[in-house]
Amino acid sequence: MVNYTPGNILWEDGLVGDEHQPIWRRAATHTLHTSLILKASLEERLHQETGLLLADNEALLQLEMEGSLLRMSEIAHRLILSRGGTTKVVDRLEEMGLVERRPDPDDRRATIVSITAAGRMARAEARRVIDSILEEMWAAHLTDAEAELLVAIMDRVAKANRDGG
Repeated sequence: MVNYTPGNILWEDGLVGDEHQPIWRRAATHTLHTSLILKASLEERLHQETGLLLADNEALLQLEMEGSLLRMSEIAHRLILSRGGTTKVVDRLEEMGLVERRPDPDDRRATIVSITAAGRMARAEARRVIDSILEEMWAAHLTDAEAELLVAIMDRVAKANRDGG
């Protein structure tokens, strides 16, 4: 489990005095903190149980959703990673035998990445692990109605801020 101290990431004064902040700031800060806590726990446990990092899983998911072929540049865009960060993710997945890389026949400058059968199996196991963790850390603490409301709110905020607003 991740060791979390409330004042160590974004709150200037920790939880003390939080009630004096505007509600929009409290909502945003709590959302960010909760996201960081969940992400750190997911990252740690996913890596322990599967050897994958969250970025690895996301790359495999994108390849799986796209019918197994994507250009490196498209993976970078979808994962919101730099080219160098994407190369590290794909290198790691390739070393594990979960993806294959080859030149794009339509553009010699581009590289295409495809998911392997082992990559599909790893992705299925990662999904099982992630679902288990999220059930424990998230679903156990929310009603379905609360979860639906959060989805609607986060969708609205994400849509308003996607691609620069």
